[in-house]
Amino acid sequence: MKYNNLYKAFKEEIPEGFSFLEIKEKENMIDDTDGIHAIFGMVIVPYILYIVQSKKVPEISKVFSFLENMAMCEDIKVNEVLDFTVLEQLADEGHDTLEQCKQYMEINTLKHCEEIEKYFLQ
Repeated sequence: MKYNNLYKAFKEEIPEGFSFLEIKEKENMIDDTDGIHAIFGMVIVPYILYIVQSKKVPEISKVFSFLENMAMCEDIKVNEVLDFTVLEQLADEGHDTLEQCKQYMEINTLKHCEEIEKYFLQ
């Protein structure tokens, strides 16, 4: 998993989300020149919220598996996208939404999430 190709990898691994992602890209005027944090914050996080709220289980499994791979990645920049963009934004959505998402998180993603939550509880 490479930082610079993170969004491309996401789209390749979860092709079911393509139309949703495309809509969000247009709404937020996102293109390849935007940084990974901006793309994940304005495109991927809304997609995660949408599939969790819509209970799209096959897509949820794929997305949270991708997040787990991010959590296990040795590239600290990939971890930072997961922590400071994805998980912090999910935490910002409120306790109930975060708890809904945590149901689908695998062990390493959950560890990252619990570390992020510590900052929100201070």
